[in-house]
Amino acid sequence: MAGEYRICPRCGRSSREVPFIGPLCRDCYVEVYGVARLPDKVVFTYCQYCGRYKYQGGWNEPTGSVEDTLVNFLHMYLTKKLRPTEHIEEAWIREIRLERPFTGPGIYMARVVVEGESNGVVAREERMVRVQVNAAVCPYCTNRITKRGYNAVIQVRSSSGRLDEGLRERIDSFLAGMAPSLADAIIGVEEEKEGFDLLVSDPSVARMIASKLRSAFLAKTIETFKLVGRNPDGTRKGRLTISVRVPDIKPGDLLVIGDEHYFYLARSRGGAVMVNLDTGREEHFDSDHLWSMGFKEYPGGVELRRYMLLSRGPSTTVFLDAETGYERVVEVPSDTVKVYVSDFREGREYKVFLAGGRVYVVGEANEVSE
Repeated sequence: MAGEYRICPRCGRSSREVPFIGPLCRDCYVEVYGVARLPDKVVFTYCQYCGRYKYQGGWNEPTGSVEDTLVNFLHMYLTKKLRPTEHIEEAWIREIRLERPFTGPGIYMARVVVEGESNGVVAREERMVRVQVNAAVCPYCTNRITKRGYNAVIQVRSSSGRLDEGLRERIDSFLAGMAPSLADAIIGVEEEKEGFDLLVSDPSVARMIASKLRSAFLAKTIETFKLVGRNPDGTRKGRLTISVRVPDIKPGDLLVIGDEHYFYLARSRGGAVMVNLDTGREEHFDSDHLWSMGFKEYPGGVELRRYMLLSRGPSTTVFLDAETGYERVVEVPSDTVKVYVSDFREGREYKVFLAGGRVYVVGEANEVSE
């Protein structure tokens, strides 16, 4: 009926003044029953080395700083434990704040803002939750520190016998960019005179890492398996070793593959694009093809010259041969000049390879004339 209203038996206010939840006004309902039930105490354990945190029986990746990870953990944990009170249809956590800055292990109080809804009426309350923060060492970091628990070794070596600084940096950069599911399995790195070893916990992951190195660097891989003991159940325990030989080559290099001359143009998916300087054709090499053909760095010879670009027109390109003291003029049809440098202009000196009636501009000379 029009004009009817309810009176809160606890505070005396009417439904004209404040919305009701169940038998009480919203404010009294929150004071008496609360919006939802929450745990009073929570334990949070994190790894002091990598920041992973323990949740649901496992160690999980951090979501930022330890403080950010803690707040996100509380949100997940408390949301899962949240139980609306009798007349609240749905409840959720609006906000969580630590009462003091995070400084490491210890006791913290978290202010938790909880909201809930009943017949379109939204109620809100603040609860204090005691958080015990513990620091530990997760299994991943334990293995890294002790270098135990590895079941595979990836031996990374160069085809030239020693990893030079540039090649090592490219490999390190590649490994750093791998997915966490692969990187986390590497529990240690041991430096060796000829290269380095990756100690990997899971043989299947080791094979995946080796395969990626093989694809990215045209490497050759060889697997061996060695018996190292027995498991607690009596079964034999072995360790996988994968030899990864990385060719010490990079885009821009001149190579001899088989009996022919090649210019390493660019990396490609699963291999490399090489220009056959004897035929002028571009060819794709994968790891198997490269190693089966045999390769070496171009040792130098009459085919490799140092030219200065004098002029370049639609039909004719003119060079000066720097190795004759710029006395010999070399004039060639422009369509026989193949340029593999980003900046090709008059007055600069370039390394050129002469083959098959073509002039391949394969790099800038060490000395540049002004």
